[in-house]
Amino acid sequence: MNRTIDDAAPKIAVSPWRLGIHRNLLLFLATSAVVAYLVLPPFFFLLSTSMTAETGADAGAFTLQHYQSILGSLDNFGVLVWNSLLFSTGSALSALAFGTLLAWLAERTNAPFKSVAYISAFIAFGIPGIVKVIGWILMLGPEAGLLNVLAAGLTGVSPAFDIFSLPGMILVEAFVWTPVVFLLMATPFRSMDPSLEEAAVAAGSTNWQVFRKVTFPLALPSVLAVLFLTFVRSLEAFEIPALIGLPAGIEVLTTKIYLQIRTGFIPRYGEASAYSVLLIAVVGVVLFFYHRKTSQGHKFSTITGKGFRPRRVDLGGWRWLGGAALLFLPLLQILPLAALTWSSFLPFVQAPSREAFALLSLDNYRIAFNDGSIIWAVVNSLIVSVSSATAVVAITFIAAWIVVRTNISKRWVLDQLATLPLVFPGLVMGVAILKMYLTLPIPVYGTLWIIVLAFMVRYLPYGMRFGHAGLLSIHRELEESSAACGGNWGQTLRKILFPLMLPTLFASWIYVFLITIRELSVALLLYSPGSQVVSVVIWELWENGRIGEVAAFSLVFTLGTVLLAALFRQIAHRYSLNE
Repeated sequence: MNRTIDDAAPKIAVSPWRLGIHRNLLLFLATSAVVAYLVLPPFFFLLSTSMTAETGADAGAFTLQHYQSILGSLDNFGVLVWNSLLFSTGSALSALAFGTLLAWLAERTNAPFKSVAYISAFIAFGIPGIVKVIGWILMLGPEAGLLNVLAAGLTGVSPAFDIFSLPGMILVEAFVWTPVVFLLMATPFRSMDPSLEEAAVAAGSTNWQVFRKVTFPLALPSVLAVLFLTFVRSLEAFEIPALIGLPAGIEVLTTKIYLQIRTGFIPRYGEASAYSVLLIAVVGVVLFFYHRKTSQGHKFSTITGKGFRPRRVDLGGWRWLGGAALLFLPLLQILPLAALTWSSFLPFVQAPSREAFALLSLDNYRIAFNDGSIIWAVVNSLIVSVSSATAVVAITFIAAWIVVRTNISKRWVLDQLATLPLVFPGLVMGVAILKMYLTLPIPVYGTLWIIVLAFMVRYLPYGMRFGHAGLLSIHRELEESSAACGGNWGQTLRKILFPLMLPTLFASWIYVFLITIRELSVALLLYSPGSQVVSVVIWELWENGRIGEVAAFSLVFTLGTVLLAALFRQIAHRYSLNE
């Protein structure tokens, strides 16, 4: 009998385990390549631009001239750093004080209106930052600000408070961050074992002594973590320094970077990149101390396997005063929106009066929503945010699965790569992506897709945290059971893992969608005519003095984002997705 070569060749069986190892390794390499492409080149182009001569005979050559010109004028650079640190420190401390007090009242006392405070904190998450800032300017403006006009009528002092100042910047930034601090600090107060507090009460301590000597020290790791986080985010802030600081003649590092690119006949990319690298260095140092502090939180652990019910302080006659303090949170959302609502019905900004009431109309709404550029910006924003959120969730779901479920020795590299964009402030990310795609022969500059790519890079860390937490909550026995029943990896992913992860992935998607649809600093550097998104259109309307149209459009847009934030709250509450 004749046998073919194929028949004679021995058949080698490949075990499913070995196939799984190869699949995981290939998936790790492919995902790492995608994440590395997204994360590393922007930093490389930013660094190289900061060390490249832009003009003259040496154009294109290596130079440290940009750093020398910045650091050579130490007075100017020192003022920028000083203003940035004052603004960030003052905002962080103020937001921490407001938010921590309100979180303690909500979780550890019998003060009423706890639910109202939580609802308003989530609503705050849905209001775009630029809308809040414009609302506070209309409320606290020195001439026509509603509160200043009211205060002038009562006291005769005008203005009672000038928002166009460093204290004004600090106050508004603190108001913006207070709901976030409230939500972050509520968790440790809610989870704290009350036995130590009860022992202090039994020993004769007053409520104030218990808070100062027991409750607050136990919450100290969370306090420090929130303080560092708020400080970093305030250091990276752009809307408030731009809309309030620049008219007051106060510059910080972020506004300096913006002015280097958006003012003058020729953008000064070299100096903007050098400022960006210096800002990254400052942010990186603060984040280093932040991670050091948060990594030591186990020393203060008070949650044990023993069941307990949180101890609530009876405020007695002060109970309603505590409830009034909790109403401060909804008031922070109502006041700027009220100022916007009033301005949206007027042809120009003015204080309430009989003459002003006679001018009320819906003209601003008609003009805003008959403007094709505004409607097109809404479409652009939806395309950008849906694409960014979908891409981030898809990439980070795979990356998180590799980090959590595989035994690849170098999988920590993927986790670190996905987390690296945390050191990029939004404006710096815009500069880095701009220089990258001005240099690479990839035709995305001048299109919506350059904004999508920038958002993907910037929000990878957030998607990674959601995916990581979601996978840790699902025991690997379910996947092992599927394999034992003959299911391959694709079937396990499609029929078991993905359905169980769906609430987490959906929450992650909405979170990234909400952040990107209101993001200004990145989009402001990357947009071109025809690719404006909503936040950029609001910025341009404000810059052009079309305040009534800004107010009308901002209110309608905010209503949509608030509804999405409410949906996110429902998902987070139902599935305990509080990470």
